[in-house]
Amino acid sequence: MGTHKLILELAPGKALGAFALRAMLACRELAEVVAVVRPEDDLAWAAPALTHKARAKLRFAVCADADRGMAHSLRRGLAEALAGRPDAVLVALADQPFVTAELLGELAAAFGRDRSLDYVACRRGGSAHPPVLLGAAMFPAVERLEGDAGARKLFAEASWNGKLVDVPSDRVFADADTPDDLRALRRMTGAASQREEAGYSL
Repeated sequence: MGTHKLILELAPGKALGAFALRAMLACRELAEVVAVVRPEDDLAWAAPALTHKARAKLRFAVCADADRGMAHSLRRGLAEALAGRPDAVLVALADQPFVTAELLGELAAAFGRDRSLDYVACRRGGSAHPPVLLGAAMFPAVERLEGDAGARKLFAEASWNGKLVDVPSDRVFADADTPDDLRALRRMTGAASQREEAGYSL
């Protein structure tokens, strides 16, 4: 995007980054939420999601080498989360505004029903896409990731036992990597608001 995209408005007065953060904080299955941020981030984008109750559940982790690739942000978040001795972590992208607390809960519930799983991910076109839940067995492999490699690289390895969860709509995967993406998200958000005002559920 060429700028700090999480502060960009998806709707009037509503920053892009606040949408996914709000879903994470609203997910009852998550004991805590770690938001990985850059050193220069003033966190203004997060303010709309921070109720008094949510603040107690949220920690920010500064990643000084975020520019070196996705793996470094992922590793920084995992390192912060490990202080709580989790048996799994759920990874979501801050620029996916249509992820819901219910979907995140589904991933956690699938893991809870089958503890032999190493990961649970959303299915798109037959392959794993974020948000994803990573069991503790995968933590050492995540810690070895380098550069721009995310957890998806690991899912290609046959040694991991994973489950893919179907999502109700591909709009869950919509993100903002380019200005055109952001414009499309704004159109989708506007259409959703119109349906809500007309009395239809999303």
